[in-house]
Amino acid sequence: MIDITQLTGMQEPEPYRWIYFAPPQFRELSPEHQDQFYFLDAASTDAVYEVVNSVDLLCGDDGWGNKPFSEGCYRTVEHFKMSGDEGGLKKWLYRRGLAFKTEVLLLPVFKTESTPIIMTTWKMVSKYTATFFNGDNLIIVDSSLSWCLYYHHDDILYFARDRSF
Repeated sequence: MIDITQLTGMQEPEPYRWIYFAPPQFRELSPEHQDQFYFLDAASTDAVYEVVNSVDLLCGDDGWGNKPFSEGCYRTVEHFKMSGDEGGLKKWLYRRGLAFKTEVLLLPVFKTESTPIIMTTWKMVSKYTATFFNGDNLIIVDSSLSWCLYYHHDDILYFARDRSF
């Protein structure tokens, strides 16, 4: 479990520490949306990765993201192949049953040293699908780690729930 009350960071991405939204792009978001993003500092980013790595969140993956959840650590694993239909993707995300206000952490899988984890809401993940699910592999979790959304760069999303720790 991750204690999000102990995480520190800032409301706006630093000029040299960002992913997904460059500072000029971020400033173009509405103030209401900007307020739902929190960019973790290096210490908090490292602490979250330490917890996630200690529980083998992708459960049996090959280390490159090609076989997530392959060892049966979750009771349910669903997948969605992206096909350019953003509306279909948003519906699929909505049907995962998470409340829009759920706080989530976005963890780039192949991050650079200066890439922060982003804390936001499930609503923002659903709103900015084209931004988050376009490029490199990404893990999205909440603080309980009872479910995991994994985006693979081949445009496949996996949603695993009901983890058996």
